[in-house]
Amino acid sequence: MIAFTALNAQTVIHKPENLRIDIEDTLKNKILNSLDSLFFQVDQERVDERLLDQSDQNVFNLTKGVLSWLSNETTEKDSIPNFYKRQLINMYPVSVNEYFISIAYMGIKNDEIPVLKTISNLIASKNNEKIVFSIPLNYLTRRWQTKTVGNVTYYFKGELNLERAKLFDKKNNQIAGKFGLKPEKFDFYMTENYQEVKSLLGYKYSLMDNGKTENGAGVYYNTIFAIMHNEDFSHDVFHYYSEQIHENRNWIAEEGIAYSWGNAYYAKQNGEMIELQELVDYLKKYMQNNSEISLWKLYEEDTKIFNALAKEISVRSTIAALLCDEIERQKGMEGIKLIISCGKGLDNYIKTLTELIAINKDNFDFEVKKLIDKYEQKTNE
Repeated sequence: MIAFTALNAQTVIHKPENLRIDIEDTLKNKILNSLDSLFFQVDQERVDERLLDQSDQNVFNLTKGVLSWLSNETTEKDSIPNFYKRQLINMYPVSVNEYFISIAYMGIKNDEIPVLKTISNLIASKNNEKIVFSIPLNYLTRRWQTKTVGNVTYYFKGELNLERAKLFDKKNNQIAGKFGLKPEKFDFYMTENYQEVKSLLGYKYSLMDNGKTENGAGVYYNTIFAIMHNEDFSHDVFHYYSEQIHENRNWIAEEGIAYSWGNAYYAKQNGEMIELQELVDYLKKYMQNNSEISLWKLYEEDTKIFNALAKEISVRSTIAALLCDEIERQKGMEGIKLIISCGKGLDNYIKTLTELIAINKDNFDFEVKKLIDKYEQKTNE
């Protein structure tokens, strides 16, 4: 255990003299000392959990994750240690016992042009006589609405599409049930885009992520951040459950099953998730208009053909969804578990596919075309 008295003498965050902090001196110094203690431990990659706010378990877990990511923020990409220096750039009270803190990571290149790598935000809370820290998630969403649908608690600013929320809760239960797992309870934040997700996690700015417009972030410690304000996150929930029971995971198989049991992860311009039926219909028309194209070639090269729906959609994952449905039909969940755990890469996937349902490179076009022609969207009844 690291002694706090030793840490308090260790200054790891620069505090400029002109920084205005409207907090009485005793408390201000206590927060600043605790902040130095926290980031000294971040640099050692072993944060004492007594320095973290544990009043909300999910936020506590997320805070630990974010601090773990911040342990690498002072290093330049060419591995120059401590290239970026931390500087406190703002600290102010937001309630009687809560204080909003912003820390910048700055470096100077050889040409003396400053580079801003990260602006990280935290909440410091006075808990009895202790100062504890958390990401600003609860503070930034304090005026959002909440609604619980089954095992999922939604946090949202505008309206909630209740039908989609009910569908996601049903899929969550179904996917967990197929793996023999108890459905998890999730906190689900209805965010608009990737930049909003980063902000809620405490990243006001990131050199690595500025301008990124990814549609979602994933499942972190029972917490979900939405894609384009969509209530159905079943694609990544499949991965969340699969990770708990499988090793040597094959991502071709995983993505295929996620497309089938969940959805295609990306939303259309109208905010609706892209379901497998729409992808199969699109693929069928594509094959009719490009009769010379081999399904195996599309699959092997993962050619981009779905740009009219979403440029990120994978034809390989669409075909893998049909193949995994056929594995489940013929071999049940034991077959699904075998294809997920067959090891990395296309070769391992095809080898296991051949062993399970006798589809290989030679008969791929013929067999997959049959699956396309007879496909009917499964219901979620």
